[in-house]
Amino acid sequence: TLLSPDGRKESAGEANKTCAPPIACSSCMRSVDGKAVCSQCERALCGQCVYTCWGCGALACVLCGLADYADDGEKTLCTSSAM
Repeated sequence: TLLSPDGRKESAGEANKTCAPPIACSSCMRSVDGKAVCSQCERALCGQCVYTCWGCGALACVLCGLADYADDGEKTLCTSSAM
């Protein structure tokens, strides 16, 4: 027996019916496998669509991350570090 959000007793089967649907990645629409969110726009991201800013380490999505094509390869910058 489990308690529902409003305090009522429910069986395990009833509790599964009230679970929230999986959250989709804002970039590719895959199911989000963790709790990664873009530090700029706060959209949910899957592990394949999250970029780490090389300037500050913040997480960025494909829309908020800026590609820096330097001599030593491509690096991602968040909008805060790019200024």
